[in-house]
Amino acid sequence: MNHYVFTGFPGFLAGKLITHLASLPNQIGTIYALHLPTQHDEASALKQELLATTSLQDEQLVLVEADITLPEVILDPIMRSVIERSVNYVFHLAAAYDLSIPYEVGYRINLLGTKHMTSFAKRAPHLKRYVYFSTAYVSGRRQGTVYENELWHRVAFKNHYEATKYEAEAIVSREFGSMPVTVIRPGIVIGHSLTGETKKFDGVYFVLKLMDQLRQAAPLPYIGRQNIEVNLVPYDYVVEATAYLAHAPAGLGRTFHLTDPFPHGAREVYRMIHEEMFRRPPRGTIPHVAAEAGFSAMKLSERYGVPRELLDYFKHQVHFDTTQTMRALNGTGIICPDLKDYLPQVVAYYDTHKKP
Repeated sequence: MNHYVFTGFPGFLAGKLITHLASLPNQIGTIYALHLPTQHDEASALKQELLATTSLQDEQLVLVEADITLPEVILDPIMRSVIERSVNYVFHLAAAYDLSIPYEVGYRINLLGTKHMTSFAKRAPHLKRYVYFSTAYVSGRRQGTVYENELWHRVAFKNHYEATKYEAEAIVSREFGSMPVTVIRPGIVIGHSLTGETKKFDGVYFVLKLMDQLRQAAPLPYIGRQNIEVNLVPYDYVVEATAYLAHAPAGLGRTFHLTDPFPHGAREVYRMIHEEMFRRPPRGTIPHVAAEAGFSAMKLSERYGVPRELLDYFKHQVHFDTTQTMRALNGTGIICPDLKDYLPQVVAYYDTHKKP
């Protein structure tokens, strides 16, 4: 029996990873789900949902009040001691993911939080794996091909989210020789490849939101002529690959790009979304400069919660190499599906579940 710690509960990916692990109930002793005291109600609701939909028993899923920005992490000293002595797997998912976060917030949650969780995991005498959720975008403004065994660079970042996640991964990477570490670098995570299900409409969903708001003006123009690679991955691929890599010997001491090995270009993704929403292709092209001016003039950040930082991801050319991931997952049946095969489900789910 293995004992697990998850940060980032009651977040979407933490919940889905726990659900996936629960499909192999014989390997689970206790799952300790760390949550902020202010999230007690949300955490309790997700626990009840997991108990109702998986084979987990009440005593196997334990809610633990914690704050990763504090050195002690787990607030109750007795519970902290019990968990430290017994834990085998630590999944550190908690982070400030917003592209528009101030540096101070990213520093406190992403950097300090990772420093404290890494120290926590390092103190555990029976630790088998420390799984750290980074992001492919620790590459910042690097161009060309970025390999999985690369981290260090002196290039600028598009926002404070990227910068603080880079600094956080640097903390973990220094422990490769002293801890059993697996680093996961997802691309832009979107809905389930079969159902389109997701919890929140952020990231690429802002494009769907904007198209929806501008429906009366369709067909809409392309934005820019560059066909930058857009790295979208369905959450079920991220969950299945992470769960496997966290337990397999092939995952030990390595970093994995959970990105699309064959990503589509931005214009192609835009066209596919446009055709799914409006049943016709885009018409014409407006330059990025004009789009950014319109973005500001229409106050899209304020009106629809669309971060202006999002536009940077549609004009920055970078390719994430996945050789290490493909090699480790070879023979498992875990593959990243082609976006064109599941985008209809993603758009349909958005249409059905969007808020009016």
